[in-house]
Amino acid sequence: MKQAPGIEELENPLLYEKVLSLPYDEIGPFVLRELTRPSRPMVRIWISLAASLFLSVWFWPGFVFPSAGPGILTGLAAGLLLMPLALVPVHEGSHLIPFLLAGARDIRFGANLKQGIIYVTAHRFVAGSRLFSIVALTPFIVITASLIVCILLTPAWWKWVLSMTLFVHSTMCAGDAALLGYMESFGKRKVFTWDDADLKVAYFYASAEAVEEIKPD
Repeated sequence: MKQAPGIEELENPLLYEKVLSLPYDEIGPFVLRELTRPSRPMVRIWISLAASLFLSVWFWPGFVFPSAGPGILTGLAAGLLLMPLALVPVHEGSHLIPFLLAGARDIRFGANLKQGIIYVTAHRFVAGSRLFSIVALTPFIVITASLIVCILLTPAWWKWVLSMTLFVHSTMCAGDAALLGYMESFGKRKVFTWDDADLKVAYFYASAEAVEEIKPD
């Protein structure tokens, strides 16, 4: 992975344009705006939400399969609340690992309960679109794949509970998808981002010119 430019280089207007300064307390409205804008990351979220919602209805006890298991209220509590809460450390830890492997050291956790978001940020660490995509998608890929395997291998009541958990976790990934989709919206321009965790602001930069692909002769 190529070395990302430094913050000072990103501030050079001849090389890069600062396209967005996003305060953490405005992430919620930003995500809501991006939810309806088609992008590859957001389409993945839409598909996961639609599939998990369908499965949650299909496996509802007594609808298609015989009613069994601990009961409806227990299942709703487990699938919509308890298991998603248990996945929060796994989700945030999955963001952490790519940052560490890329060399980030000042990594911070935080939450904005008013917006219902929990986040991991690498203070003053510049990430390009490739690294950011790995950081953003790792929890979605790892946890979604794990839940799908569990749905395939468990009895009907647990299939229902896990389908609801998949639905809730997919909503938890919407913010990551929105930010990644925004970065991909600049086409062939190189895009970088870094966070000031003290000021609680994320900055995004796009190269002044598009980067042409070099094709072999």
